[in-house]
Amino acid sequence: MGYKEIIEQHVRHRLEDSFGKTLATLIIMGASNAASMPIIDPSRDDYIRFVDHLCKDQRVLDMWGAAGAASANAQWKQLA
Repeated sequence: MGYKEIIEQHVRHRLEDSFGKTLATLIIMGASNAASMPIIDPSRDDYIRFVDHLCKDQRVLDMWGAAGAASANAQWKQLA
């Protein structure tokens, strides 16, 4: 499974459960831009940077707390 598929199947799903489709998409787009992650074929390093940026997003921290964001970060990185 490629990193794009991991994002779609795991990361996006969890964010949509917490934030809804629209806000999850905005959070993903913001983290993707901040990490300078290519849309088509992200590498492992791109994915790791992306996950780090996601978990630093203030909306994620406000919703999940620091411990919840750190837990998600660790879970998502294990998929890499």
